[in-house]
Amino acid sequence: MRLTIQAINFSLKSNLKKFIAKRIDKYQNYYDKISSTDLYMKLEKSARSRGKQVEIKVKIPGDILMIKKERNTFEEAIDAASKAVERLLIRYKEKQLRSYQNGV
Repeated sequence: MRLTIQAINFSLKSNLKKFIAKRIDKYQNYYDKISSTDLYMKLEKSARSRGKQVEIKVKIPGDILMIKKERNTFEEAIDAASKAVERLLIRYKEKQLRSYQNGV
């Protein structure tokens, strides 16, 4: 699985990269046919919001799963987005198994 990390409006530190890699590596436990994962991190500097945004795109054969979360810290946003992606991967795999078992 290929991982691409893009930081917008700030520079990415090595400890945050390690944290991201550790969270993203868990995706293989839920679905083993992931081709790539793109993670976009954006520091929001508007009058309306001062949060940190994380968007995760997981590319699997025939589909793209995408989650976007905003929290006060990047670690919280990555955790929330990763948990949501894990739930999506589990749901996607179960849906595939059901369609395979039903002969569709």
